[in-house]
Amino acid sequence: MIDLHYWPTPNGHKITLFLEEAGLPYRIVPVDISKGAQFEPDFLAISPNNRMPAIVDHAPEDGGAPQSVFESGAILLYLAAKPGGSSLPIRVAA
Repeated sequence: MIDLHYWPTPNGHKITLFLEEAGLPYRIVPVDISKGAQFEPDFLAISPNNRMPAIVDHAPEDGGAPQSVFESGAILLYLAAKPGGSSLPIRVAA
């Protein structure tokens, strides 16, 4: 399961569209940027540069601890590399 820390912004929409099209399971965790929620310590632990959106993958490919990813471009690459994320032959360097 992927937690999507999200507010309805253009970058946030990129991620929800990809998750829906790929059929990857996720849940939305609202982060109200109009109230400064992106500056709260819990969110900064996931996205240290306070940028939206951010994800936490609770089932990373290596089976390890939950993985956080922030910045929409990085999230899209990460999700595309997950099994079921894309039919394209994408490899993300470790």
